[in-house]
Order: sequence, then structure tokens, then C-alpha cells
Amino acid sequence: MGVAKGAAVAATPSIKGTVFLALVEDVQKLLAKKAVKREELGRWLQPKDLSCVDSAVHAHEWYDIRLYARLSELLRDVEGKGRNEYLVKRGERSARRLIDGGLYSQLEYLQAASFGRQSDPKERFAAFGRDLARTTTLSASILNFSKWAAKPDPAQANRWLMEVSEARDYPETLAWATLGFTNELGRTKRKEDIWTWERPEPARIVFRMVRDP
Repeated sequence: MGVAKGAAVAATPSIKGTVFLALVEDVQKLLAKKAVKREELGRWLQPKDLSCVDSAVHAHEWYDIRLYARLSELLRDVEGKGRNEYLVKRGERSARRLIDGGLYSQLEYLQAASFGRQSDPKERFAAFGRDLARTTTLSASILNFSKWAAKPDPAQANRWLMEVSEARDYPETLAWATLGFTNELGRTKRKEDIWTWERPEPARIVFRMVRDP
């Protein structure tokens, strides 16, 4: 089924149905309009994955992150023509859905975040860090693995980074989607993108600011 429940949650790196839901729905749409044939799904999916594609996804349940990665690759290759920018756009839409849905207090907090009201550069930098520390706690509501921390960027004054540790199971498709997600959250205060990402080590991902807050 691709679903991790109960005790299995601790053992299986998983993602919450609130984010996973759109993947399954979009694969179902591809099948319905024959953009991909069912017999072609084996290029991306394992036989056990098909039952999940045929089933309803529940927002409160956990789903294996490896299945997330396979479905993301399918959608990127078929609908996104192989472009990672497609995953970025998916992340942007996911952020907007969660903001509009009002499911997470961290996103409600973001609407009233304080850094945008600060004119002094030092105060603005400090306020941005406080807001970032609050919003990064969202990861624990969506993923049952990896640890997020907001830190001043040692390579660039007046900028922050978000470090994702214990991230060996964090698929690159999710990293691209997370980039879109975080940049969309930033657009609640400004229009331009502010983040980029890199993987300096297999188990560590860094989202780094490309401009001052």
C-alpha cells in the first residue's frame, strides 16, 4: 500500500498525506486522460505501489517517502518533460494549498511574521531568524524523519540558512519541491525568490539565502 502506520512510522521514513495526496491525484489524472498508460507505470513504480495509486489518500496518514519519490519522478518525467522546475512549481502549489487550507499554525503565524515590519537591517535580520525558527518546525508535522535547524550563514553576513540533517532518505525530488515550497512561503512578504539548495553530504541538505532579508 505504501502506507506507514502505527509502529511502522518510526521505522519507515514517511511523509504526511496532506502533501502526498496531490501526487496520487495527479497520477490518476494522467491515467484518466491517457497521458501515460497503466502498463507503462512499471517504468517508475513497483508492483506494490499500484494499490496506492488506486486508493484514496488520507490527509492524517503517513506514506512511505520512497513511494513519494517514485511518484514524483513519474510526474516529472511525463507531465514535467523531465524538468526539475516542474517539481519546484509543485512545491509552490503545495505551499499555497496548505496556507489556504489553514491546517498548520506555523503557516498562519507566517502571515503575521514580524521581519517584514523591521526597517533597521540588524533588527530585520534578527526578526527574520526568529520567524524562520518558528516556520521550520513545520517539517516535523509533514515528515517523520530528518531534522531542520535555522542558522546564520557563516559564509554570508546578514543571511540565514536552513540545514536539514539526518537527511539520507530525503529524495532529491522532495528537495526541489521543498525549494518551491519555501520560496512560495517567502512570497507572503516579498515577490522574489530568496532560497537555493545544495547537498554537500548525502545526509545533509542546506537551503541557503541568495539575498538579504
